[in-house]
Amino acid sequence: MTEKVDALFSGDLPLPPSELGPRLERLRQTLWVAIALDVLGIPCWTSVPGAILTLYVWLSTDTDTHPDELHSTDELAQLGRLRKTATWALVFCVASLMAQIFLLSTSFYERLWGSLSVVIQHLWQSV
Repeated sequence: MTEKVDALFSGDLPLPPSELGPRLERLRQTLWVAIALDVLGIPCWTSVPGAILTLYVWLSTDTDTHPDELHSTDELAQLGRLRKTATWALVFCVASLMAQIFLLSTSFYERLWGSLSVVIQHLWQSV
């Protein structure tokens, strides 16, 4: 622990981990959660947390994409695919946020949630 603190204050950047496997899997899982939040974001208002997670994954893949002797070509290829997926997810985030801005100026959400509440009420009464 003290080595990390010393490296931080000395200005030396720590070396990235030599194996990206667990990190790639965690980033991939985070990206899929972010994409789910992005897709549900238009009707359920979860697009901002999804956009934050997507941006986190996109920025995290940027730091590890530099080819060096620490990472294998297979790991770098997986990282490149993950970054490309995160880029497209960010494009979708921007489009969905713009769609939300437009839908807020209409009565879409009032109709959507109003009709959903009627459906839930009918289902509840039929039970």
